[in-house]
Parts: sequence; C-alpha cells; structure tokens
Amino acid sequence: MRKICAITANRADWSRIESILKALKTYPTCKLQLVVIGGHLSERTGWTIKEIERKGFSVSAVIHTHIEGNTPGIMTKSVGVTIQKLVDVIEKLKPDVIIASTDRFETLAVGVTAALMNVHIAHIQGGEVTGTIDESIRHTLTKLSHLHFVSTEKSRERVIKMGEPAEFVFNVGCPATDLLLKMPVWSGKKTLEKLNESLVGTHLLRTDAPYIIMVQHPVTTEFGSSGSQIKETLIALAEFDSQVVVLSPNIDAGGDDISSTISQFVSHSEDFYLFSHIPTEIFVNVLRNASLMVGNSSSGIREACYFGTPVVNVGTRQSGRERSMNVIDVGNDRTEISRAIKNRLAHGKYPVEQIYGDGTAGEKIAEILLSVSMPPVQKRITY
Repeated sequence: MRKICAITANRADWSRIESILKALKTYPTCKLQLVVIGGHLSERTGWTIKEIERKGFSVSAVIHTHIEGNTPGIMTKSVGVTIQKLVDVIEKLKPDVIIASTDRFETLAVGVTAALMNVHIAHIQGGEVTGTIDESIRHTLTKLSHLHFVSTEKSRERVIKMGEPAEFVFNVGCPATDLLLKMPVWSGKKTLEKLNESLVGTHLLRTDAPYIIMVQHPVTTEFGSSGSQIKETLIALAEFDSQVVVLSPNIDAGGDDISSTISQFVSHSEDFYLFSHIPTEIFVNVLRNASLMVGNSSSGIREACYFGTPVVNVGTRQSGRERSMNVIDVGNDRTEISRAIKNRLAHGKYPVEQIYGDGTAGEKIAEILLSVSMPPVQKRITY
C-alpha cells in the first residue's frame, strides 16, 4: 500500500490534480490523502472546497493558511504560515509521496516542507517558461522534487537540463486537459443559462447573444501596477458591443487592486457580469463557446487551443509558454488590446491544436506513482 498525499490551494492547481486523484481512487494499492489549504477556504474566491467535496473527494485535513491582504509581504508570510501548519499534518498522515502541483507560492511551501521532512515529492507541470515569480517557484520545485510529470517534450528537456535524472522525468501531458476532453459538451445557450443560475436579480446574461470571457490575474513581479493594468483591459473591452463574463482574480499580491477595479467598473456597466468562481464543468463550456478570451490566465494558453477559441493574452504573465496560433500577445495598453480584440473577433475560431496532451495524463501519472521504484530521498545532480 502506497500512501499518496495531494495538497491543493486553489482552483488552478486543483484542475491539475483532479484527474490524477480520480484515477488513484480506483487502485486498491493506494491510500489517497487530500489536504485542502489557501484560497479554497476563502469566500472571496468562491469557497471552492465545496466543489471538491461535491465531486466525491474525502478531505483528510483542512489548513487555513491564507492571510488577508494582497501584498508581496503578506504572500510571503502565507508561505511561512503554510510551512508551519503543514508540518503537523504531514507528521500525522505520514505519506510516502506528496503531489506538488504547478508553480503557486502555496506549492513552494509544500515543496520546502516535504523536502525537509524527507518525503518524496512528485511535481506536476515542471519545466515550463512563463513570466512573474511563478517561473522561479516552478524551477525551485523541480530541484526539490523526485518525480517529474511534465506536459510537453520541451518541458521534459528543460527539466533534464536542470540536472534531473531522465528516468524520473515523464512527459504525460497536462492533467487539466483530461477534464476538458471529458466534460459534457453544451451549447452556448445552455452554458449561459447555467451561468445565469448563479446571478442575483434581473441583470442576467442574454442567452441568445455571443460573449467574451475575461480572466486577468496580478503579476506579482509588477506589484503596484495591477489596478492600472486591469483598467486598460476593461476600457478596451467596453468599446465592443458584447457581453463580457468576468472571473475574479486569484489571491496573489495585487489581487485586491484588480478586484476593486473590476467591481467598480462592473457596477457602471450593463454588459459586464462578474463571477467569483465558475465550476469546472461550466467553465470548460464557457471557454468552448466564447467568441474570445481576454486576460492573462494560463487557461487561455493551455486550454483554449483545444476549442480553437481566440485569445488576446495581455502582459507578461504567460511570457514564453508554448502556445497555439489562436493566441495573440499584447501589452497593457488599451489601444493595443482593442486592436487585438477586433482582429481576433473578425477571425473567429481557429483550428484545434492539442499541445498539452491527449486527455490521459491523470491515468498515466497514477499508474507511475504506484508502480515506480522511488529514487533515494537524498537527491543528486546528474550533470
């Protein structure tokens, strides 16, 4: 029996591990442990632990690690709090392997804690290139981890170049892609009807009209600019006669500035609709049926290509990430953003490109996690 512990902090990293956990649940040789922390326990981001439980997952432990406030200092303190509180949980659960997902600051705390406590770490989605502090965190986690489950061949090559043994670097695709390809396919009308169920009052989306989705997060290495950056995007979007579905940002430093700017803007606009959280099965279809996606979410790079949805990628947050022809990159300038929106709306859908796997990553990762002979806990560079 192998005890595998997954630790999740928000809706983004949950999408990277959900299909893995579903697969692991089918193995009698696996004792699955799930620890929920961070943004999952915040009302502001939709209290998403409820969605995890609704999907039938048993939660082994809940840790309140998020400190109110969105500054680099607060984010750093949250890492410290997470490390401190995780120690007791890991000592109690005694896992054989801890799954550390993606490049979040919360996951940095997971990697540091597990490494110092001599627990094997399986890292999801290493070797990628992006902007903001995520880039540094991702590569730090690679050097702390023992098993590497990457999404593309280029990512695998980078991880090996960082001195990781090739036999423990597996190109399996992105587990979030599994969810995309297994979700039921809805029409645009049904998708908007589902969104309307969570809206209050009479300000509802027109179910017979096209829409744009906007998701823009703070860039932590550009702290202090988030408010002005989102304002440029909103002003550009307001030029177009289209409904705009807006998803609240994550809890990174600068998130409060984005949230307050969006809230003020939406209160004065009939065409903008704000959601703190959109459940996965709805979000996938929102992305599928949208005329366009605007912002800097990784879903615009990693997931929209599976539907051919046009994307205007704003700013530096996704700089360097592998992308499809459906994506156009622009700076934080309303004129540039507006021009790109016009271009992408005129073009319409793009050919589908499956850059980040074929929808079987979760099953592959689960099988490897339970069958691989673990390397020594003490790591050694290989070049």
